[in-house]
Order: sequence, then structure tokens, then C-alpha cells
Amino acid sequence: AIPCRSVQSDRLVARSYQMVLADTLELLHILAVFTLLGALGLTTYSSIMVARTNEVRDFKIYVGLGEAGGMVAALSTVAIGVFGVLAAWKIGYTLNDGWLVAAYIATVAVLVVPALTFKRWGEKVAELMPRALEEDRILPEQLEILTATKYRITEMFMYSMLVFIAYVMVFKPF
Repeated sequence: AIPCRSVQSDRLVARSYQMVLADTLELLHILAVFTLLGALGLTTYSSIMVARTNEVRDFKIYVGLGEAGGMVAALSTVAIGVFGVLAAWKIGYTLNDGWLVAAYIATVAVLVVPALTFKRWGEKVAELMPRALEEDRILPEQLEILTATKYRITEMFMYSMLVFIAYVMVFKPF
């Protein structure tokens, strides 16, 4: 015997599929957030250790860890954005809601600012690394770049943007 299917049961199956897809996208969004948090932990750790170490080889490792963390942070930020927008769309939010627009703007800032600052500063430190290794010391110019006030202010700006995005996601104030 062939089971009887109704239009109503077909709609329930379609609705169930849509909810599973929305939940999966939301899960991927949240997993990307946790990946970002891990990457930020790595970059924060390396930033602290760069300022504390006196060994040039350790310094090079911490700089490399910071660069790797920055790359993972950028990739996870893109994943957060993509999965977040898709999840919001599948859940039924209007993609031009104020809280989403605020998150879009902040996310663009979080992606652009490091490319204009941390990447350039890191390249300058990397250019000096062969000389530092040859002289077996951390060069004052390298430390100045990575511990300068503008570097710390940029770090604080980045963290404040992430706190803002989290606030907007949780409370949806606009």
C-alpha cells in the first residue's frame, strides 16, 4: 500500500527542512565565532609575549603566531559574516534591519583596518628579521613597531568593534 501524503504533510516536511537548514547555518556561524575567539586569543598571547621576550628566535616565533592568528581571524570573520547572513535570511529576518546593517559596517571595519595597519606593520617587522637574526638580537625598530601606542590603540579599536558586534547580535537594539 502506498502511504497517503497530504499537502499539509508536504508543507510540514518543507518547513522542517527550512528549519534544519537555518539551524545548521546558525551552528556554522557560532562555530566560526568560536574559531575567531581562539584566533584572537592566539594574537593577544603573541602580542603580549613579543613585548616580554628578549630572545630573537622566540620573538620570531611570537611574531609568526600573531600573523597566523590574524589570518585565521580574518577567515573566520568572513565565515561568520557569510553564515550569519544566510542564517538570518533563512530564519526570516529582513537583511536590511538596523542591527544587521550595523554589524555589516563593523565587520567591514574589522576586515579593512588590519589590512591597513597590522599587515603593514608586520611586513616592516619581517623585513628587519634577517638583520635581527644575524645580529642575534631584537631590533629596537621592531619593538617600536609592535609596542607603539598606535599599535595598542588599533588593538583596542578591533576588540571594541567585536564587542559592539556581539552586543548588536545579542540585543538587536536597532
